[in-house]
Amino acid sequence: MAEEGNSAGRRGVRVCVTGGAGFIGSWLVRKLLQAGYTVHATLRSVGDDGKAGLLRRLVPGGAPPERLAGLLRRLVPGGAPPDRLVLFEADLYDAASFAPAIAGCQFIFLVANPSAHGAAASKYKTSAEAAADGVRVILGLCAESKTVKRVIHTASVTAASPLTKSSSAAAAVYSDFISESCWTLLDVDYPLRSVHFDVSDV
Repeated sequence: MAEEGNSAGRRGVRVCVTGGAGFIGSWLVRKLLQAGYTVHATLRSVGDDGKAGLLRRLVPGGAPPERLAGLLRRLVPGGAPPDRLVLFEADLYDAASFAPAIAGCQFIFLVANPSAHGAAASKYKTSAEAAADGVRVILGLCAESKTVKRVIHTASVTAASPLTKSSSAAAAVYSDFISESCWTLLDVDYPLRSVHFDVSDV
């Protein structure tokens, strides 16, 4: 990214993080803010205070609810001005919705993953199909933007977990190691489960 050794050289450089409210995305947002970048973070609903609120608390202003205080103390990068974090609502099931977040950015981190897949209410057969089309559309938006210099794409460990139609078959084949030669079969699909935890214990 910016070659300068200090954050002053990064001021004014805009970076987009898709899936900014997720585990990896929120830490990436924090690190980018600490490094001096202006961050465009996307999430499915900016009205969801459980996710948007956490990101908003990465910059000064507003006391967090007491139950999140411990977690947020570990996440907050001291001194980041509020205008350096801009939240955008976007969803991979409508990938064109990422255009406003990408506008003006030089670097794009593709961290977002489709939410729980409902085949009946979607034009996609699987969440993997939605993810692949979403990335294709976002890459097109990056090319059209004329400002994006680099795209960094993350993927799920399930791409090389590997998953097979039989968990016992996977254990037999990959009992010793997993390497770049291990891939989940393309026709294996599984429903995405959202695991929630009680942050009041954090």
